[in-house]
Amino acid sequence: MKKLAVLALSTAALALTLNGGASLASSGSGSSGGGGSTSTASGTWNQTTYPLPLSPGHIISQSSSRASVRSTDTVATVMRKLDYMYVTQRHCTLHVLVNKPADYVCGTHEVYFTFAALDPKPTDASRSQTNAFKVR
Repeated sequence: MKKLAVLALSTAALALTLNGGASLASSGSGSSGGGGSTSTASGTWNQTTYPLPLSPGHIISQSSSRASVRSTDTVATVMRKLDYMYVTQRHCTLHVLVNKPADYVCGTHEVYFTFAALDPKPTDASRSQTNAFKVR
């Protein structure tokens, strides 16, 4: 019994090691069009003040402090677009942090983004998902 528990623990640790650093995610069964489900239970994302990479792309969920966007662009392309929107157009400061791949400070407000690379499927051509978080 003890050997079985050690083997199960070792297998779980190996699985975490192999999968823990991966930045791939399943694209699920969303649509490739501009629709998608939008959660607005606690408000909507302020697209005017904090733009999202929607060209191409569509919001799959949102609240007043969080939003998720699926896009047919790659993660690298989305990151370049965000840098242009926030640093070049809005003159925000980009902070490079380990746990926040794209962190922008605009005056007293902070917004950061995380990313996932997706495998395109016939039902959803999305190649990336961007998650936005408004901190203050």
